[in-house]
Amino acid sequence: MPLTRTDALRLLRFCLGPDDSGSVEVADDGAALVTIAPAEPSLGVRTFEATTFDGALRMAVDAGLLKAACVEKQILFLEGGGPSRGLDATTPGPQRRSRPDLFPKLMAAMSGLLNETQNERGMSAIAAASSGRIFRRELPRQRERMDARRERFLGLWREMGDAVGASLAGRLDRVDAGLRQLIASRSLIDDGRMPPVQVVESYTRVNAELLGVGDAALVAYASADNRPNALACVVLLYAKEKTGIERARIGAGLAARSISDADRRALAALTSARSSYLHVFAATAPRPAEQLLERALASSSYGELMRMEDLVLAGRETEIDVDARGWFNAVSREMDHLGEIGTAALGFVGD
Repeated sequence: MPLTRTDALRLLRFCLGPDDSGSVEVADDGAALVTIAPAEPSLGVRTFEATTFDGALRMAVDAGLLKAACVEKQILFLEGGGPSRGLDATTPGPQRRSRPDLFPKLMAAMSGLLNETQNERGMSAIAAASSGRIFRRELPRQRERMDARRERFLGLWREMGDAVGASLAGRLDRVDAGLRQLIASRSLIDDGRMPPVQVVESYTRVNAELLGVGDAALVAYASADNRPNALACVVLLYAKEKTGIERARIGAGLAARSISDADRRALAALTSARSSYLHVFAATAPRPAEQLLERALASSSYGELMRMEDLVLAGRETEIDVDARGWFNAVSREMDHLGEIGTAALGFVGD
């Protein structure tokens, strides 16, 4: 059954940004209307019309005003956890039905590139905080890996051709522009002209656009029967990204021997968000992938990471028995585990 007006309103309020507003209405002709007023005035007020509220909300996702991971998660929960319906006839997305192979292909290419931008962000932030002392030799090789992944990602984009809709093409354009800016900023990092906080922010902006590609692919290409598995793949990448931001930000603080109260507040928010995304993954992933996550979270290495996080949050980071490089390596192990679990989960999409 399609979402009721009450459920659609509840979903919209949950998925809106903290300063955004919106409403849902039924038009005189029975059409479902979803209106969103972003906090950013330049974005303007948008109204989306479809035959169902499901479809109107997914049109808002396609326009970039709502996150696909949030909308699809809520639809799944409102349906009792069963497979989600496909888009209604008025919602763009014929490519998904005709090319079911595109979701796993695009997700594999995107997650591979995301992993390298995450690694480069962490190394670059720690290098900047240590005046180039840490990761000076490793950074050039890491940049080569990121560049190679970028070329593979762009190659898939070209291969997809007309299968890329206007919304997804716009996201891919923004990713490409952001990557070009990152590459251009490398010399600033090497010369010590970009502070660590700016390094983290610049890479994180590009990664947000990359994750947006996953959101768009979820809506455009994941079949209705596989939507829970596809959603699990997307939210796991969000959990991994939160952990990557933590790795870079706290690593830079350890390298500079100065972790601020702002860093601690950020760490608390990042770990909380990671837990939320992992909860959604456990609720939507196939059982074998969920079991992999359970084993990873029960491991001694994850327990050690949580111990170090608690020390930082308590202002006792001097008791951590690793330096910035050791922190990077410890967090990287857990991120690698999440990457392996994501690869396993992606194998179920299309089965």
